[in-house]
Amino acid sequence: MTNREHLYRNNEDDNVVRLFVIRHGQTDENVNKIIQGHKDTALNAVGMQQAEQLGRFLKMHGVQFERVVCSDLRRCRETIAQVLAHHAGAPKTELTEGLRERHMGEVEGMHIEDAERYARQQGHASFRELGETEEALERRVAAQLREIVAAVGPRNVAVVTHGGAIRQLLRWLGCGTRFTVYNTSVTVLDYTRSAGTFAVRTVGSTQHLGDGEFFVSDSRLR
Repeated sequence: MTNREHLYRNNEDDNVVRLFVIRHGQTDENVNKIIQGHKDTALNAVGMQQAEQLGRFLKMHGVQFERVVCSDLRRCRETIAQVLAHHAGAPKTELTEGLRERHMGEVEGMHIEDAERYARQQGHASFRELGETEEALERRVAAQLREIVAAVGPRNVAVVTHGGAIRQLLRWLGCGTRFTVYNTSVTVLDYTRSAGTFAVRTVGSTQHLGDGEFFVSDSRLR
C-alpha cells in the first residue's frame, strides 16, 4: 500500500487504532534556530498556513478523528485548532504534558551555536547532554502512546506533538532516529489491539504542502 493510501483514509477496523502523529507548524524559533524545548512559543504566519492546509487536505481525503490528543504547548494547540477548523463535529482536544518536546534546561531560548558554546563552557561535549535525557523523553512519550491505544473505541486518533518527541517515538518503535520530521508532517502508526503491536505506515509525510494548490516551497517546511 502506498503512503498516500495509508495516510489519507480512515481506518475502519475495530481491531486497529490508527494514529496520525502530527508535528506542530513552523515557529519563528524554528526559522531562527532557537532551542524551544518547553518554551511556550507560537506559530508564525507560515506555520498557521501549514496547519490550515493540513486541515483542508485531511478533510478532502475524508479523514475524521474520533479522538484528539495534543501537547499542551501553544504551538501544538494552535496547529490542531487550525486543522480542526475544517472538521465539523471533531472531538474536544485533550491536552497533556506527556507529549511535550524534550526539556532542554538552561539552554532553552538560546541560539543553537550559543547553546553549544555554553555547554562546552560547562564541560559538556554538546548542549544535547543538558536537560531531559533522550531516554526520559522516550519513556514519557511511549507511556502517553500506550495510554492512547489502551482506550476502547477510537479507531482514528490525532496525536499532535514535537519533532524531538516524534523521533524518540520512532526509536522506541525500532525505526532509529535518522528521520527529518518537518513542520506539520504526518507520521502514521497502526496499533493492532489483539496482537499489541505497532506498525509504522508513513514517516513525516508532507503531501499536504507539496501538491498543486497546497504547494509550499521546501525552504518553508521546517
